[in-house]
Amino acid sequence: MNHRLHLHSFAVAVAVAVPLTLTLSAACGSPPPPAPPSAVPKAVSQSAKPIRDPADSDVPLDKRVRTQRLSNGLTYYILPHKKPLARAQLWLAVNAGSVLEDDDQRGLAHLVEHMAFNGTKRFPKQKVVDFMEKAGMQFGADLNAYTSFDQTVYQLTAPTDDKQALDTGLDILREWASELTFEPDEVEKERGVVFEEWRLGRGAFKRIFDKQAPVLFHASRYADRLTIGLPEVIKHAPRDTIVRFYKDWYRPDLMAVIAVGDFDPDVMEAGIRGRFNDLPARPRPRTRAEWPISHDHDLLVSVEGDPEMPYTEVEVYDKLDHRPERSLRDYRRVLVEALYHQMLNLRFEQIARKPDGPFKDAHSGSHEIGRTADVFVRGATARGGHASDALGALFQEVLRVERHGFSPAELERASKELLRRYQRDAKEYDKTDSSEFADEITRLYFTAEAMPGRDAELAIAQKLVPGITLEEENALARSTGRKGRVILVSGPSGEPLPSRKDAAEIAAKIEKTEILPWVDTAPLASLMAHVPAPGKLVKTRNVSEIGVTEWTLSNGVRVVLKPTDFQNDQVMVSGFSPGGTSLVPDKDFDSARFAAEVVNDGGVGEFDAVALQKALTGKIAHASAWIRELEEGIRADGSPADLEVLFQLIHLRFTAPRRDEEAFAAWKVHERDSAAHRLLQPESAFFEDMSSFVASHHKRRAPVTPEVIDKVRLDTALAIYKDRFADASDFTFVIVGNFELEKLRPLVEKYLGSLPVKARKESWKDIGVHFPKGEQQLSVVRGQEPKSFVYFARHAAQPWSKPVERDLHVLEMLLDIRLREVLREDMGGVYFVAVWADASRRPRQERDFGVFFSCDPNNVTRLKDAVVTTVASLQREGPGEVYLEKVKRQIARSQETDLRENHWWVNKLEEAWRFGDDPKQIIDIQPLLERVRADNIKVAIQKYLNSKDSVLAVLRPAKTPGAAAAPAPTNTYRRSAPRTRSMNAGTTGL
Repeated sequence: MNHRLHLHSFAVAVAVAVPLTLTLSAACGSPPPPAPPSAVPKAVSQSAKPIRDPADSDVPLDKRVRTQRLSNGLTYYILPHKKPLARAQLWLAVNAGSVLEDDDQRGLAHLVEHMAFNGTKRFPKQKVVDFMEKAGMQFGADLNAYTSFDQTVYQLTAPTDDKQALDTGLDILREWASELTFEPDEVEKERGVVFEEWRLGRGAFKRIFDKQAPVLFHASRYADRLTIGLPEVIKHAPRDTIVRFYKDWYRPDLMAVIAVGDFDPDVMEAGIRGRFNDLPARPRPRTRAEWPISHDHDLLVSVEGDPEMPYTEVEVYDKLDHRPERSLRDYRRVLVEALYHQMLNLRFEQIARKPDGPFKDAHSGSHEIGRTADVFVRGATARGGHASDALGALFQEVLRVERHGFSPAELERASKELLRRYQRDAKEYDKTDSSEFADEITRLYFTAEAMPGRDAELAIAQKLVPGITLEEENALARSTGRKGRVILVSGPSGEPLPSRKDAAEIAAKIEKTEILPWVDTAPLASLMAHVPAPGKLVKTRNVSEIGVTEWTLSNGVRVVLKPTDFQNDQVMVSGFSPGGTSLVPDKDFDSARFAAEVVNDGGVGEFDAVALQKALTGKIAHASAWIRELEEGIRADGSPADLEVLFQLIHLRFTAPRRDEEAFAAWKVHERDSAAHRLLQPESAFFEDMSSFVASHHKRRAPVTPEVIDKVRLDTALAIYKDRFADASDFTFVIVGNFELEKLRPLVEKYLGSLPVKARKESWKDIGVHFPKGEQQLSVVRGQEPKSFVYFARHAAQPWSKPVERDLHVLEMLLDIRLREVLREDMGGVYFVAVWADASRRPRQERDFGVFFSCDPNNVTRLKDAVVTTVASLQREGPGEVYLEKVKRQIARSQETDLRENHWWVNKLEEAWRFGDDPKQIIDIQPLLERVRADNIKVAIQKYLNSKDSVLAVLRPAKTPGAAAAPAPTNTYRRSAPRTRSMNAGTTGL
């Protein structure tokens, strides 16, 4: 049972036979009450064991999953799955994380994870990464890992049509399990990488969380085992101390091997057993303890301010013991909670849309915060200076439900939405990426969370959800917050925040106030009162080589269609037209840049945003407009079952934009508040200053300030929006997904063929944004952490051609590999490095090359020089054959998966029809592969990476960092998520 609530079909019969009634104690996670005497069969003797309620039995595992525990204690799971084709997820799950660290090891669980990529017995130094790159896989995307409080997971994607690569992938898992070498020179280099990860995570959010953690994790080991650890330990822990963690906790009884993908399960099972059967069990293993997170305490409050905090946040945590997710009774509890949060979140959303509302957004949810504890959490992003009001509003809405409950209509809508999600999940089972199931299996292994299969989960949900009552939902509202409550408040230190005493008293004050019932308005009947007169299909062109059809409609609209079977329940629509804000005069630009955002917030036709959401209950259909500098357009997606609704929404976005003064006033309040606080964060200030500098301070690249928001006018924005969507005759729509042409044609003719036309001959306009001339430098001095960001870019005019575009793409891939090796692996100077090299066709034909990384302020020059030296070396000597092979293989492997992704086809077809390219070239990668030659790359570097015009922009801290300073402990997060406040993970990755 993952967070998508999936259960197994075997349990359906039990659910049908045994009616479940969720009591208040069950909702709180307590044992169910004993059965009444009348429920005990008379034939049972006094000495017989009591009959267990079938609802409390563990839900059986999905029969497609093959699992076994070996004699040494290691468990394996095998699930055949063909999305993506010719790929396998090979994961090693280790039931050990930072909470198990000794006092002298804080941060070493994560360092050990890093060392797995820096040398094993069979794969010394970087050979693990090297081999996988040669197989066409990419570091980060296909080869990664993460460490959290309670666990460490290694993730490897291997091609299954290459036996050597697949076998070697399993060999790598075996090496990670027991053969890390911890070579001293590699340890020292990797300390630098991990320390740069620590550095990257520093800032206002981390400083505040460092203070909040001891309050949230009150009297728990979790409070002082945040995963990133202590800098002094990362830098100076003896090698033997690092190895001790590995030897103590990396052992077969704490490990699982997970294989999900396109393979023969018998062959995979033999491969796993053959490699892991002989993994020796530890003779006298340390006890793997479970550390409690106490909720046996009175209210605790943390109020923290920071001068760099860009917004105010309030959160209320109600802690309780971790509840299992194994049985039907557990499953019902999860459903009840899901409906409760869904209904409460919709109320929060309505409040946030009010211009005088106390918060900009709010949320309610429940999740783990550690292996032993769960929380109910309600949180809000408050308007500046309104932390107390936002906190009061959260308590008020929880109490409103407790006193008055939800309405039958709210529960009906929430139930319909929940069941629709189950239906989509079940329908998309075979088209869901293997990584989702691998992740689900990790939860099965670590916490015995049920994993029974999506078809059965749908069946159980269809049985249980209709029987969930308002009384159960209202009982749930009354069941939290009596013990173990924690209130966290944070915000800019220059603005008023409540005292701890005031924050503690807010709930008590709300308890004494009169709270009226929630007024739930009924949704309108249908989206469109009058169906438009359809247009006609007047021309058809087939591009059979790629399975694409082009229709031209009587109003001039072009429709590019590609039916696919890549997803079962998805159709994507993208419409675009030249023009954008470039055609708007400067005096109206501030309104133009936000026009689509403002109008989208207002709803469509007779429906404001809330009414529209209610009208779409149970439907999967979304459509929103956008206006960028050179184009305007529509992005939409939906289910094949809801295509008419989807096309109605698209039509309404063109023809019935809605003027909503209240929605606009709320938007303005929220955006002004965000603009006023955003630049408190050094990173935001740097990126805004840099963007303006790189654009030679063009007025249309100026930062968004409160004064800019003040200039936005609703009527001006609406007029610009209407003008941009007044003429569909130059629109092209790309439609990709699960549909049949003949069934789609009537909808296209009716809703796209009837769009308004003016037969204007328009194009975008070059507004004159130019890269600075000469060698330019920008230094932004902001922030108190010892952290720099470095942006180094070169730019030049460049006649565009396909060969130029291909050469730059190859250089980007090559430099991504080489600069990671040099700056991260060899120098230990960065956690990440981003590289880009591309050619643009509009508004002018130009080329760009750039590098971006974060580092120690004292290393800026050394690392920037290393970038220049690496590029010069490649220009002089060319890349070695191994790098050419890596780039070729990665191009080919990426193409294999891209060709079966709807979003990739949408983007490629957009580009072909936007510029008039030959669409047949989309699937032909041979011309690109032919550019991957050493002689060609040497010439390309000379031609495209040198330029007279360059920018070096550096963020430097306001304080000179002291080498001896030992910053407070903090937590960091996975590289794919710059900020997340899930207290469960404390996750750090590669």
